[in-house]
Amino acid sequence: MVLVAGVGLAGFGLVTVLGYRTIAVPGGSMRPTIPPGSSAIYRLRDGEEVHRGDLVVFEADQLTEQPGVRLAKRVIAVGGDTVECCDAQQRIEVNGKPVTEPYLDPAVAPERGALRFKATVPAGAVFVAGDTRDNSNDSRMYTDQPGGGAVPLSKVDGVIVAEGSLFWAKTLKPTTAFTDAGLSGAATEDSGPVTGRLAFAGGVLLFLIGFAGAIVTAARRRRT
Repeated sequence: MVLVAGVGLAGFGLVTVLGYRTIAVPGGSMRPTIPPGSSAIYRLRDGEEVHRGDLVVFEADQLTEQPGVRLAKRVIAVGGDTVECCDAQQRIEVNGKPVTEPYLDPAVAPERGALRFKATVPAGAVFVAGDTRDNSNDSRMYTDQPGGGAVPLSKVDGVIVAEGSLFWAKTLKPTTAFTDAGLSGAATEDSGPVTGRLAFAGGVLLFLIGFAGAIVTAARRRRT
């Protein structure tokens, strides 16, 4: 029974882990949320809604002019929103509501990261920015281009929910900055990468215990 339970638990963990992918984030545009050189784990998007505050992985050909390049940025506005920078306290405003963003890089003075812009996000798209606002190539730089710098949802691969690698993961706490500002739609929270790895490891351990127990039992029966 222990052996069978181990197989089932490990299988559940493996299936869970396979629903996610890992991406290296070499630059510093998402500091301090994702430190330079870290790996981020993102849930593959299968038509799910993307929310303000989500960290997303997307194909950035419209920002980099290099097909196939994928970036990690934060969604600061979704389809139908009007987003602009900035109010008197250097905060972005979404639909006229100022947003206090506690995840921004504290090493960057607010005025340094306050690039002036205003954009209305098309339906089926998101507007993204880095957490290190003075060192990020993102939607804010392309508001005068077709699409207003927004990233089509068809280009979004998934939502980052953890930091880690193939063998370990740390769940990232979703921000409440946008709901605190009175905007609907809570940022995505998902502990799947951690749960999946723990389930797989626990299943393997149970399998080994069950396997060892089966060998011991068989040996005792043979002696009797």
